[in-house]
Amino acid sequence: MRKKIFLTSVAVLLAFTAISSVHAATDVQKVIDETYVQPEYVLGSSLNEEQKNQTLKKLGYNSSTDTKELKTMTPNIYSKIMNVANDSSLQLFSSAKIQKLGDKSPLEVKIETPENITKVTQDMYRNAAVTLGVEHAKITVAAPIPVTGESALAGIYYSLEANGAKVPQANKDLAQEELKALSDINAENKDKNGFDANKLNVALADIKSGLAKAKESKGTLTEEDVRKIVEDILKNYKLDQVITGNQVNIIINFALNLSKSDILSNADFTKTLNDLKQSIVSQAGDSFKNINLNFDTDKALEDGGNFLSSLWQTIVNFFKSFGS
Repeated sequence: MRKKIFLTSVAVLLAFTAISSVHAATDVQKVIDETYVQPEYVLGSSLNEEQKNQTLKKLGYNSSTDTKELKTMTPNIYSKIMNVANDSSLQLFSSAKIQKLGDKSPLEVKIETPENITKVTQDMYRNAAVTLGVEHAKITVAAPIPVTGESALAGIYYSLEANGAKVPQANKDLAQEELKALSDINAENKDKNGFDANKLNVALADIKSGLAKAKESKGTLTEEDVRKIVEDILKNYKLDQVITGNQVNIIINFALNLSKSDILSNADFTKTLNDLKQSIVSQAGDSFKNINLNFDTDKALEDGGNFLSSLWQTIVNFFKSFGS
């Protein structure tokens, strides 16, 4: 009888934990679904009046239908949102619009001024938005002058939190860490033979999916597990011989931080990543020809474990032979 009560209690506890985890991970999307009937605009505070009007036009603003108050990202707000020191000299030009999409629609990001967003691509924004907890929405980015574009995502955080979303600081940090890693690696390898930004974005999507699946099956991931997932996926996309060892370590550090996040428990996390992956692959022509697009994380970890076990047994047998 005691055993039955204990098992029932454990089942209830696990169910409660799962529900809490899913709720925490999907809070961002819930706010988007409930609040963004009209799109919301966040403008950089450094824009002058002419640039502001130009940017709003690029973002598709319609004053007769878009009646929500425009938001402005100031250095003070940026410092609070990003949990960094306030720098009044910070120049903020990149601006963003976020709007609701139907739950069957994939996450979309469109850069309306690609000539002025010099460091971040649409797929980099999409990858980072998934890490933030966005599942289906449309994000539009624009800037009137050349800027890196890295602060645009902060505008999305600002909008979400102003509308009641509880965005964990860890998730914001992860999204920014990912955006910086992707944009830096892309910039540093732009003209390098064999490098492909599409492959880097798809590899990162696979790494994140792999971490989620591995965590679901193993519970806790070791540093060795995370390292193996990252290295095997980079090798699968033929990036291991292209990017530097330091760049690989940057991705591994990001993956280690992500492996501790609740966002991996969100049931829609891997689906959103798969939609992103399929979208990139379908538009990339022959870039992914002869590449395995169905990387098996569990098998990779299992094979890694078997290899280590075999290696250890070989060492044990070697030393045993001295005693016989």
